[in-house]
Amino acid sequence: MMAADDNRTVEPLLSIADVPEDFPLVVESGSSPDNRRSGSSLMQGTFNLMNIFMGLGLLSMPYAMRLSGWLGILALAALTCLFCLSGKLIVHAFDKMPLHRPHTYPALGQLALGRVGQYLVASFALSEFFGGGCMMLIIMWRIVMDTLPDQGIKGISSFHIAAGGTSIMIFPMLFIQSFKRLSWLNMIGFISTMVVTATMIVLVAVDPFRHHMPTQPPPAHISADWNIIQACGIFAVSVSGHSSLPVLRNSMARPEDFDTVLNISFSLMLGVYGTVAALGYYYFGSSGHTLVTTDLARNSLFTGHYLLLPGLTVDKLVSLSILLNAYSTYPSLVLVMQDMIVSILPGGGPGSAWRHPRKPVALAIRLSIFAVGGLTAYAAFAVLGNVMSLVGGMCSMCCSLLLPSLFYLILYKEDLSWLKKCGVVVLLLCGVALLLLIVVQNIQDLAAPAQVSAAGTTAATSLAAIVQRW
Repeated sequence: MMAADDNRTVEPLLSIADVPEDFPLVVESGSSPDNRRSGSSLMQGTFNLMNIFMGLGLLSMPYAMRLSGWLGILALAALTCLFCLSGKLIVHAFDKMPLHRPHTYPALGQLALGRVGQYLVASFALSEFFGGGCMMLIIMWRIVMDTLPDQGIKGISSFHIAAGGTSIMIFPMLFIQSFKRLSWLNMIGFISTMVVTATMIVLVAVDPFRHHMPTQPPPAHISADWNIIQACGIFAVSVSGHSSLPVLRNSMARPEDFDTVLNISFSLMLGVYGTVAALGYYYFGSSGHTLVTTDLARNSLFTGHYLLLPGLTVDKLVSLSILLNAYSTYPSLVLVMQDMIVSILPGGGPGSAWRHPRKPVALAIRLSIFAVGGLTAYAAFAVLGNVMSLVGGMCSMCCSLLLPSLFYLILYKEDLSWLKKCGVVVLLLCGVALLLLIVVQNIQDLAAPAQVSAAGTTAATSLAAIVQRW
């Protein structure tokens, strides 16, 4: 009798038909059971975010300080906090989205502004990351070209060797389909960023009074300068890239921890940027070039000294770090673009439940992005940086400041006090000001006559042009 009782069938108190359509059947918005098992951890999410955000901007921090003077440190801190806040606005805006809807940036745009908002976000975000991907390819090609003979090898030009070699190296990385599996590569990118920081720390620690600097007396410093406006443009672009935040949040095992990821990542970025900016400006002062690699090669304690291998100078070590950073960042950019495209395809848009595409479809999207981006960079190698930097700067400011503030204001307009509304409006106005600043700077750069030809530029010269504009 007891055995029969133990095996009896128990009728459910609630059938699936009785569950309301909007009832939350998932644990956390943007997550899934698969994410819980295979999503990124807190540390992996931090590495992924920092590797996407931190790049060439790090090398231009001393130059930005040269433009702004010591006051630039405060401007850098303020803008980092501002962009961290705008990232939090994106995350908290998802709290207004039904759980059965895809938690993507285009879907958030659709919720705030309808179909127009969806395609507006998608077009801005894809333009930003496609341009960023093309820039990464160009950076890698130019750095590799700088290590090859000008005449090439066995009749093959250095350009074709660089483009072909880096493409072969990148191709296997495109088969990795999750940020969790890319976290080891992003860790390499983070380490390469730390190499730049450590170089500046060692330089100032070994030569604190600048007695071994080739240029004597050492360059002077200023407290503040009106060029701080231009420096703010460099600082702002260096801490932008918010279109990737929804994708990174969705890739986490616990999306609710993403607020902590933002706090940790932006704090670390401020620490790294601030260290390189302050130490670089202290050492190089008013003589700083657009890229700190130029100063390390020409006007530092390390000038003319080799490291462990003949021909390996400190500036070349830093260039190698840039190459590794670009190499580790590119696959992550492709993954972000893949999820962005999937979110606006039929069946993956705002009206349907989020689901990851099948592996062959996802791989085809990633390979297509790589092919189109590679061909675009190859066909417009000499002029792409000028055009893409203007488009990328505009799209980056729109996605990182303007749209987050606007969406949050629209979605929370009934819940915010007048004081908080004023704060969001101020954030929105800051985005407009920075957008106009970057557009004007880029147009001035595009209108100026080219100073060097593409055939005769070195990696450092080309990177300097890209950093000034992006």
